[in-house]
Amino acid sequence: MLVNLSSCRRLLREPWVLDIDTTVKPLDGHQEGAKKGYNPGKPGRPSHAYHTYFAANIRLVLDVEVQAGNQTASSFAQPELWKFLDRLDAEEQPGFIRGDCGWGTERMMKEAEARKIPYLLKLKQTGKVKQLIRQVFSSEDWTAAGQGRKGVEAELELTGRSR
Repeated sequence: MLVNLSSCRRLLREPWVLDIDTTVKPLDGHQEGAKKGYNPGKPGRPSHAYHTYFAANIRLVLDVEVQAGNQTASSFAQPELWKFLDRLDAEEQPGFIRGDCGWGTERMMKEAEARKIPYLLKLKQTGKVKQLIRQVFSSEDWTAAGQGRKGVEAELELTGRSR
């Protein structure tokens, strides 16, 4: 745990967004926990995986889990993420969780829904997702979404998901 929660509880009572991200850090030499894993920049090199949780609005790092380089998937970080969020009082919970496609898993969505925390997670661009994107871009149903932007609503049943 990087942040002593007692020092930031007042900040967390204001609306905030939890950004979650995983970064691969290639390593030189022999460092504890370094393993060969997903490392597109330097394949074959040992690395660590940094799973980081930010209060986005104020750019405050709340926690960083350093794990072996072969533990980049969000499933390795989720147990500690949920323990961290479960320690927060109801009024300290994030307004929503935001993450990239590595975090867009059924387990992640189920856990967030069980805690009634909204989420915004990117989806991998599978064939079905690409087809839906083509459909909505050719749609006439776009409506004003504020700040000069437009939006459209669509539904997609994800393969392999229980809901």
